[in-house]
Amino acid sequence: MSTKAFFGKGWPVRVAFSVGRHLPRAVGEQVARLGARVLVSFDSDLRAAVFDNQRHVLGPEASPETVRANAYEVFRQAARAYYELFRNVGRGRTRVAEFEPPVRVLPETRARLQAAADTGRGVFIAGCHVSNFDLGGIAFCQEMPVPLQVLALANPTPGMELFNRLRQQAGIMLSPISPETLRQAIRRLREGEGVITGVDRPIGEGDAPVEFFGATAHLPVGYMRMVLRANCVVMTGTCFYEEGEYHAVVNPHWEPVQTGDREHDIAVNLRRVLTELEGLIRQHPEQWMMFVPVWR
Repeated sequence: MSTKAFFGKGWPVRVAFSVGRHLPRAVGEQVARLGARVLVSFDSDLRAAVFDNQRHVLGPEASPETVRANAYEVFRQAARAYYELFRNVGRGRTRVAEFEPPVRVLPETRARLQAAADTGRGVFIAGCHVSNFDLGGIAFCQEMPVPLQVLALANPTPGMELFNRLRQQAGIMLSPISPETLRQAIRRLREGEGVITGVDRPIGEGDAPVEFFGATAHLPVGYMRMVLRANCVVMTGTCFYEEGEYHAVVNPHWEPVQTGDREHDIAVNLRRVLTELEGLIRQHPEQWMMFVPVWR
């Protein structure tokens, strides 16, 4: 059984949740370090994916030692992020103001969200899986001036279903991707509401070859068709761990190119989204929680 398949099962996540939500923070940090040392040291599909993804982000000049150090940080930060989701939402803290460590929606981020909402158009936020995107996503949903629908992976594994229940417990309007939820998302965007989803993870069906960090990756592109159909504005955003707290950040909103040539417009707008996501990931590549191979 692959490591990814193991963590996709329900019982390992349930055990981690049951134990993690009661651990003191200092103990949780030690467990995260230990888990990271184990995962970075033994061959597995997760280790291979993280190492390969980090090589692409860091570039060919990065030494093997740097790649390994970053991979260790990815596993450590991921373990801590899951622990802090369990410890906060799992113990009944569902408001951003209650979270420990603090999750900050910076004034610049709040102003940019408001400016996008003030257009009166729908707002599509293309996110990337950096740092504690769960607590960061909760912050976006609670701070967005308009209702925000979260599109999640279709056909979630039992382990992912537990994460989804925690997200919903915190008030997130979460919808696993399906034809019906995509139609619902388009309706919401046309009515001036918001939709957010991660677009930096391969999902299989519907992926297409795109340039990402200077090489060909296979990533979802269907969201851009939705954006053009809904005639909404676009933002990119994520969450960083900095100086002992999480920061939810977004880039300014922009108007998608619409010339009438649909394939051209999709390509141009995808390029802008991916360029902005590259810029966000490059700020903290060691926090990019990507455990599947993006380039293949």
